[in-house]
Amino acid sequence: MSTVLISGASRGLGLALAGAFRDTGASVFSGAREATGPNDIELNVRSIPSCEEAVRRVVAVDGGIDILINNAGVHLGGPVVSLDQDAFKETLDVNLLGAWRLTRAAVPHMRRGGTIAMISSLSGLVGLPDDGAYAASKFALEGLSQSLAAEVAPLGLRVLIFEPGRVATEFAGVTDGLAPEIAAGDIADAIRRRDTPFRNPIGADAVRVFEALDVDRGQRSEALVHAVTGCDWQPRPGE
Repeated sequence: MSTVLISGASRGLGLALAGAFRDTGASVFSGAREATGPNDIELNVRSIPSCEEAVRRVVAVDGGIDILINNAGVHLGGPVVSLDQDAFKETLDVNLLGAWRLTRAAVPHMRRGGTIAMISSLSGLVGLPDDGAYAASKFALEGLSQSLAAEVAPLGLRVLIFEPGRVATEFAGVTDGLAPEIAAGDIADAIRRRDTPFRNPIGADAVRVFEALDVDRGQRSEALVHAVTGCDWQPRPGE
């Protein structure tokens, strides 16, 4: 039975992800700012002590972590030159540093063969007008994840990124698009497979963007990283 820790799991895609993994029999810990349900664990990704305490609670119950899903996120819209500085900082603090804080706390307790999943966005591939703050946070998350993949591969861990298209969660005002349960099911299935590439579109609109941009699923970038540093992004057999 896998142990799964999910941030931002009180609603939307995070809540659906928790349900998708529980349906497979996994032991799921749903991170939320306020732990209101029996399966919730208090987690504020803007706080290193909160991330460390959440991980300690998971390890105290299950002994380790198999799957970490960095899903917590906030959205800030508006023209780049008109953004409020504090709101911009908060967007980066949650979407980028939040994933870093929780990953930093979790990695020492992750079992070999485990997966770190980053919930990114098509905004991490294309910067749209009035979306610069969010795009900046997701572009940065993509770069961080590439470096992280090479660093944790020797530990027997892999990193996967997911770029959902429009998902009907009301996040950023989106009420149409893919049902969150379907998106979550696709992500859960991909995490369970061992042949899943580094970068993954979720939803038909995301697939179209990947095709239009000829987005590297990770193979070309990994080959370049290997050529320059000798490092791989995926654990080698036996690791």
